[in-house]
Amino acid sequence: AGQPVAQEQAPPQQDEVGRQQPLFRHPRAAYAIVAAPRQRGNPFLACIRSTLVEFVDGLVPDYLAGSEIAVLFISLRFHRLHPEYLKRRIDVLGKRHRTRVLLCRVDLEHPEEQLESVTMQSFHAGLSLVLAWTDAEAAAYLETLHRHQNKSAEVLMAKLPRGDHRARLAEVLTTVKGVNRSDAARIMDRFGSLGQIAKATEEELLRCPGIGDKKVRQLRQVFHA
Repeated sequence: AGQPVAQEQAPPQQDEVGRQQPLFRHPRAAYAIVAAPRQRGNPFLACIRSTLVEFVDGLVPDYLAGSEIAVLFISLRFHRLHPEYLKRRIDVLGKRHRTRVLLCRVDLEHPEEQLESVTMQSFHAGLSLVLAWTDAEAAAYLETLHRHQNKSAEVLMAKLPRGDHRARLAEVLTTVKGVNRSDAARIMDRFGSLGQIAKATEEELLRCPGIGDKKVRQLRQVFHA
């Protein structure tokens, strides 16, 4: 009793070039948040109140918040010290899980540069980025993911208690060089979400009042580097 249980292999999924990757599930993930031992001592875990947390050796993601929900964790302070770490973790994670989430703890007074880096890596890897400004907020997100683990990815992300989503999106946009809060507000009014902004053409971005060629080039460079 209490010994780690090996992950079980489910039917494979295909990656973007057609190669099949096995989808890994863990039998305990339906009942507990399954955590990798490297996450022991992460202070936000002390804020998890209503869900059991079990540590399992050999886990690829940092957490399983359900059998098909893989969560990577990064703090901006750690990312500043070890900028290569996140890319390695994303590469190792692969596309084995139905839903892949990057839970980012914003723990810098001036997070702009690191937040831009984390946002772009998450975007280009196809991970859903969740930003937490406190340990309690990070714990609430992880518990919510586990509680709604049987929902579709779109419904699941909508369930997260994001607080002021518009303020968070503005924080991300203003990490782009030359984009101020007024610019961010105009862009959000027109496009609504980070995904729609990333898909926007140069012509569509130029229709935003106050967004000229230089700012459009900066936005396009960030989203399509």
